[in-house]
Amino acid sequence: MQQSAQILVIALLVALTLTLAMPLRADGTDEAVLAARLDALADGFMRQERVPGAIAVVVAGDTTILRGYGLADLEAETPVSQNDTRFEIGSITKLFTWIAVMMLVEEGAVGLHDDITPILPESLVPGDAPLTLAQLVSHRPGFEESFAIFDDAIASLPRAEALAAAAPEQVFPRGEVTSYSNWGAALAGHVVETLAGMPWEDFVETRILDPLGMEDTTTGEAGRSDDQPPLSVSYRVQDGIAHPAFRIDIGAFAPAGGMASTAADMERFLQFLMSDGAVGDTRLLEPESMAAMRTRLFDDRPDAADMAHGFQSRPFFGTMLYGHGGGLNEFLSNLLFIPEIGAGVFISQNGGAGTSLPFLVPELLLSELATDAGLALQAPAPPPDAIDRAAEAAGLYLTNRRPFSGRGKIFGALGPLVVTALPDGALLLPTNTDPVPLRFEPIGPDLWQNDQGARVFFLRDVDDRVFRMADGTGAQTWDRAKGLANPVWIAVTFGVAVLLSLTTLAGLVWRHGLAGGSRQGTLAAGMAAVCAVAVLTFLAACVAAALAATRLGSEFLFDQPQTTLAAVFFLANAVVVVAGLMALSVALAVHAPGWSLFRKLHHGVFAVALLAFGGMLLHWDLAFGGPI
Repeated sequence: MQQSAQILVIALLVALTLTLAMPLRADGTDEAVLAARLDALADGFMRQERVPGAIAVVVAGDTTILRGYGLADLEAETPVSQNDTRFEIGSITKLFTWIAVMMLVEEGAVGLHDDITPILPESLVPGDAPLTLAQLVSHRPGFEESFAIFDDAIASLPRAEALAAAAPEQVFPRGEVTSYSNWGAALAGHVVETLAGMPWEDFVETRILDPLGMEDTTTGEAGRSDDQPPLSVSYRVQDGIAHPAFRIDIGAFAPAGGMASTAADMERFLQFLMSDGAVGDTRLLEPESMAAMRTRLFDDRPDAADMAHGFQSRPFFGTMLYGHGGGLNEFLSNLLFIPEIGAGVFISQNGGAGTSLPFLVPELLLSELATDAGLALQAPAPPPDAIDRAAEAAGLYLTNRRPFSGRGKIFGALGPLVVTALPDGALLLPTNTDPVPLRFEPIGPDLWQNDQGARVFFLRDVDDRVFRMADGTGAQTWDRAKGLANPVWIAVTFGVAVLLSLTTLAGLVWRHGLAGGSRQGTLAAGMAAVCAVAVLTFLAACVAAALAATRLGSEFLFDQPQTTLAAVFFLANAVVVVAGLMALSVALAVHAPGWSLFRKLHHGVFAVALLAFGGMLLHWDLAFGGPI
């Protein structure tokens, strides 16, 4: 097995080396070379990461390449077809929603900076401040993450009711913080249907899909017609084995990610995105509106990644790279394009043990096309104080795309991002495509870039202190973890509580039972034993939940209730309750005759540790919190 893996890695490296050496042009003169490069990369990464099937589109000037790779159904051995197999495109659906928004803006039905709350049902919009489409398309409405959109019971409701049932809290001031919002995109879809007087699905189909000839693209599986191609089966790959994926239907939240398409249809869409608003004789948007969609509505980080009217917008080889990624039901998709050179790539896979095919290959291809077109990465030009700035940027950060209330709040603590400063002013941090920390070179004040062109930018507060990081996706920001928001504290208090629980039980064994020398001493010893068992049982439940999450993947989160997670929540409640009782038992321990000073101190310290840990459980809403 190890030898086979080594051979595979060597083969992949050879394929990469050979294809990287092939010059590519965006003028359509090297179609065979470009196709060979795509095929080699796809073959290598599909083998390495056990990808069952994929579709791909590459547009370079007048050259168009469509591909279907692997199998759409492993059991039936159905091959993927570039024309006749649909893949779910996830959040790339949002681009259709934002185009619909711009159509209505162009027609004068609404302004990007108009308050949309008056046209929506009362109390539907979280918060009291006005909300604009400019904030929604830029993912700056100030909403927390809402996992309720993945609840089948809620998603099956009419859109307005579903939005109300899944409404998040407003946790940031409008327009200030980039925090990717599926709920916000679904709300924008409801705005479209409210203003247009027809369902979002009908608007997208009649105003976008039909004019572009995207006949095989669906806005949701419930609306698929018999003459449209079947949807590929999707797979969760674990330990090298592909299992049919757990599926959810986001129903009412389709404007945020419900569409599925073929390679042939996505080629038409990619051509439109790189146009001036028209493909052939079909015009969807005026050139001015199309140009506006490639501009940003906020200007707090012009040299770093951000959102441009719903597109992820990233500086890339001296120009701007636009696009969007998507993931749902184990499908992973990515669409990227550079209008300046007329080049774009779309790739979607139906499962796999990695993300390289959809998220690395498009950038590799576009990097070569950009280089061949005479574009180049910005050369590092470290500011004089780069070392000091790197030291200020280093630290622990939490994504702003997280629940800030309810028991889902803890998920924000499970994936902190660690930024490490190097002695020469560079930074080490992981990216969305590579969990291994990569080196980022300083190229400007508070701006760093890696060798793939991805940039990170650090924002400062009014006191000139770094407090937030904008990552290379343009869709997320991360706030420095400080105070009780730093997940280190729950880890430390948990660890101390576990250690003292073990020493408490060890003491009982040493003393051959609960004998405390008196009634009050026995009660205190019994309370300590109950607390120790509660903490250790909570630890076991956490381990069981972690193992279940590893085994089930997204199903663990979306298919609620999960037995192990329910046990974690129940036991978190129990730990908080017994922590309070343990604090009361300190008085008994202090006056217990026959207890040594060490035993009394141990009991008191255990009580304090339990109170601290219980406080953390309450702070993170693990105990007595609301729904996920």
